[in-house]
Amino acid sequence: MMTAPGIVIRERAPARVAYMRYTGALGEPIGHFWRVIVTPWLAEHGLLDCPRYGVTRDDPQVTPPDRCRYDACVELPPGLTLPDASETTIPGGRYAVSNYKGTSAQIGAAWNLFMAAAPAHGKPDPERHPYEHYPRGAAFDSRTGTFACELCLPLPGWPRPEPPP
Repeated sequence: MMTAPGIVIRERAPARVAYMRYTGALGEPIGHFWRVIVTPWLAEHGLLDCPRYGVTRDDPQVTPPDRCRYDACVELPPGLTLPDASETTIPGGRYAVSNYKGTSAQIGAAWNLFMAAAPAHGKPDPERHPYEHYPRGAAFDSRTGTFACELCLPLPGWPRPEPPP
C-alpha cells in the first residue's frame, strides 16, 4: 500500500552530506542499491542512525533510464569527513513536502502524484533537485520492503532577499 498524503510547505536547513552515486533505472533497483551497497557502508562508519537523503539528479521523463543519476546521501555530523565518499551540501530553502509510505517499486507513482499536485503551491525551483528525506528513526520493514520518508520538492523564494537598509 502506497500513501502520499497532503502537501505542506516547509523551510529546510542546508545539510552537509556524504553520498554514493547510483546510475541506472529508478525504482526497485535503487532499493537494492540502498540495501546491498549503502546500508553496509553506513554501518561501517557508524552512520545508520543519521538522517539520509535520496537525491534524483535527472528527470526520468526526459533522461533515458540507464542514464538517470541518484545520490544516496547521509547527513554528516559536524567535523566528520569520510575518505571513501564524495561530499556536497543539499541546499536549504522552501520546499513542498509530502509524507510517503510504501516500497521502492511504488515510490515513482507517489512522486508522479506529488509532482502533479505540487504546482498548486508554486512552480518548482529549477536550481535545486527534489529529494527524499529519511529522518533519524525513519521506518523500514525488511520483511515487506515498506519504508517511510518525506518527498521534498524545492520551491522558489530562497534565499530570502535581504531587507532594504
